Amino acid sequence: MARKLAVLILMAAVMINCTGCWNNRDLTELSILTALGIDKKGDKIEVTAQIIKPTDVSSSGAGSAGGGGGKKSYVVVSHVDKTIFAALRGMLSKVNRKIFYSSSQVIVISEELARSGVQDYIDFILRDHETQFKSLVIVAKGTSAKEIVQQEYELSKVPGAFIRDTIKNSDARGFTKEINLLEMARELASEGRELSIGTILKEDKSTITEGLAIFHNDKLTGYFDKYETRGYCFITNRIKSSIIEVPHNEKPEKLIGVELMKSSAKLKVGLSTDKKIEITIKLKVSGNIGEQQAIQEKNILDFCRCTRENLEKAIKKDCENAIKKSQQEFKSDIFGFGMHVFDEYPDYWKSVSDKWNDDIYPNIKVKVEVEAKILRTGLISKNIQIK
Repeated sequence: MARKLAVLILMAAVMINCTGCWNNRDLTELSILTALGIDKKGDKIEVTAQIIKPTDVSSSGAGSAGGGGGKKSYVVVSHVDKTIFAALRGMLSKVNRKIFYSSSQVIVISEELARSGVQDYIDFILRDHETQFKSLVIVAKGTSAKEIVQQEYELSKVPGAFIRDTIKNSDARGFTKEINLLEMARELASEGRELSIGTILKEDKSTITEGLAIFHNDKLTGYFDKYETRGYCFITNRIKSSIIEVPHNEKPEKLIGVELMKSSAKLKVGLSTDKKIEITIKLKVSGNIGEQQAIQEKNILDFCRCTRENLEKAIKKDCENAIKKSQQEFKSDIFGFGMHVFDEYPDYWKSVSDKWNDDIYPNIKVKVEVEAKILRTGLISKNIQIK
């Protein structure tokens, strides 16, 4: 009995010691990464890491936009080597702690690297076991990734978290695209859809996250402005909320601001007898009037009708401009129309998949239909009149 009891105690002790993470590391032994920049340097790669000083930023402040001031709460370290893997390992000669990659909020890709192709360069990031697949990806337009990662912000102690939050804010308005590493990998691997990534650019002493980088295969071919990006977001059901300014019918120089509360898009694919693809996009949106510039309305019903019609025209214009540019200038099906063609007409898709972007997609007919509703006009039905 005593022997059995001793064995049970020994087994319990072993089990207790074996629980938990066998390779856990204390935070004080790690360099906490918040942003990673990847640039092309000739035939080599420069990797720039934004690393938090653990003694300066509390765990609650690391992800928030707390006020700046005083000393910087982070350091920026760069290293150049032949591969991302080697460059990251090379950084260990410049920092005193192992870099913790899973904490990265954002990965910034330079325009030069994006134009040369991104597939080879994200291989290590996707393959590494410490990768945080929810890290957001952004393209640095007209500048290097290093400059973006080095940028200081007055409104945040942690630039990486600041960039992440501005991406989310702009995505909610439809002016950029929030895409994480896993979604990027899926788009690269998808047949019938090309990759697109949001953009960030320097503006004065800060940055702005607006626009969309358009890829053909894995290479950057050009950009959408923020309105074309909004058209893309309407078509792909990414709009959460947006402010659209439309002209007044009688005085076009006066604007009406409509806040969209709901948006949905449905796509229908047709194949004509002469084997030509026709796509119809039906958009339904609803919103509230948030602002009206100095126009006294006599008939509120006529005002709502005119505003609704102008709203439909504005949304249709954004969508058609985005489609036209992707077809004629970039020859890149970023909307995923090819995926819908594959679902509806798999045999036809097999015959055109190899030449879809270059020959078929630029010539397909796409029709956009918009149905808008004005839900509310606000707390006042008329403008304030100055007497």
